[in-house]
Amino acid sequence: MWRPTEMRLFPRRAASQLVLLVIVVMLLAQGITFWMMVGERQGALQTAGLNNLLNRVGNAYSLINSMQPDGRKRALAALSDSLLELSEGSEPLLKGDASPPFSVWLLSEGPLSDLTSASHDVRTRILVDDDRCKREKDDHHEHYEHHDEHDNLIEEYQEDWHKRLRKMDCPPVLELSLDLKDGQWLNAVALPPRPSWLWLKAALIGAGVTAILLIAAVLLAVRYILAPVRNLREAAVAFSQGNPRYLEERGPEDIRDVIRAFNDMQHQVGRSQDEKARLLAALAHDLRTPLTAMRLRVEMLPDGEDRSRLLDNLAEMQGLAEDTLDFIRGSASELTRRFDLGALLESLCDDLAEIGMAVTCDEMPRCIMQGRPEAVRRATRNLIENAVSYGDEARVSMVVNTDSIAIDIVDRGPGIPAELREKVFEPFFRVEASRSRDSGGAGLGLAIARTLVLGMGGSIAIEDRADGPGTRVRVTLPNSGHS
Repeated sequence: MWRPTEMRLFPRRAASQLVLLVIVVMLLAQGITFWMMVGERQGALQTAGLNNLLNRVGNAYSLINSMQPDGRKRALAALSDSLLELSEGSEPLLKGDASPPFSVWLLSEGPLSDLTSASHDVRTRILVDDDRCKREKDDHHEHYEHHDEHDNLIEEYQEDWHKRLRKMDCPPVLELSLDLKDGQWLNAVALPPRPSWLWLKAALIGAGVTAILLIAAVLLAVRYILAPVRNLREAAVAFSQGNPRYLEERGPEDIRDVIRAFNDMQHQVGRSQDEKARLLAALAHDLRTPLTAMRLRVEMLPDGEDRSRLLDNLAEMQGLAEDTLDFIRGSASELTRRFDLGALLESLCDDLAEIGMAVTCDEMPRCIMQGRPEAVRRATRNLIENAVSYGDEARVSMVVNTDSIAIDIVDRGPGIPAELREKVFEPFFRVEASRSRDSGGAGLGLAIARTLVLGMGGSIAIEDRADGPGTRVRVTLPNSGHS
């Protein structure tokens, strides 16, 4: 029975665990993928935007270098915009080259490599614009020292440049100063745009669709795989209650093997029970015949102490044989049907009270269940008789829960020691050491009761009475009907 205190964050069902595992792994994989994708995509977009601006600088340089001085200002104004600010002057914007490796790369392999002369004076500086990026850093300008080995420096600078592009929230600002052929300087301030995040929306939609399709596929697979397992569990519960149900072999091959083994087990157990029933029927007939013949011969003897003692011994032998057969036979041959458990218990208590037993019955709620009423009646009667014999009286009550039914039988006897509460269910075991029938039965009443209860998929337990001296025997049965 479910209780609020038993709620767990981690699901208990295999299907829910598998779906949760797939979702967690998928989210983790998608998170790692997006982390890598964001860095690479933003870096690529920033690099592409910067290269475009550098190409514009190269085109502007070629155009301005071929024009007369009087028309350069208008051309520079037409070529400038919010991303690229171009100007001409007699003095360079940069007094020195702050990034020699980058300058060498621009002339050798970069967008300014089309400049034919290798003697051009190109000065560059890279910085982070605080007003534009709103980043709080102590050092806003990045400088690179000049080294003699230009090839290695260019390679290292390119790698570091791409790392900086990937890590920054916005691209760095690039300042350039290029000398013109007439001694003037072309100054440029490139403000690469922030890369657009529109691609991320499409990527998230694609990831969401993938996740939905993946979860749907997992749910269908789980349903296909675990449906036979669920049917197997239901069939096992039915089998434990004496209702064998043969299953169709469905699902993956390994689950089919389990279903096939379960069906074979039911067949073997059923055949064994049939053979046991036939053997017990023959044994019962063979036992009753000699006992009846012996009783007839003894009754023909003259009255006396010997005759009475022999008749008592025969009665004890016949009772012991009947009790043993009841224990072995149980109620396996009884078919299940729907019945009112509350009405059955009230009727049983009334019948026992009429023959002089000290039995009381609480008001019973209506409880319609599917089961074997004769088995319930025999088990409960054995427990009541045991309570009256050793506890002077018996009080019967019942509690109906959502998925179980609890039948309590309490007495006011001396109780049963805790270390013996399991042994009293063993055949022929008695707490009272005497084997006399006057002080108790053969020690099969509780064993028969437990055999019947277990055969119905229930359980039986002995506890101390909570409201005083005595014992409480609780029988728990599955609630297979509707209260």
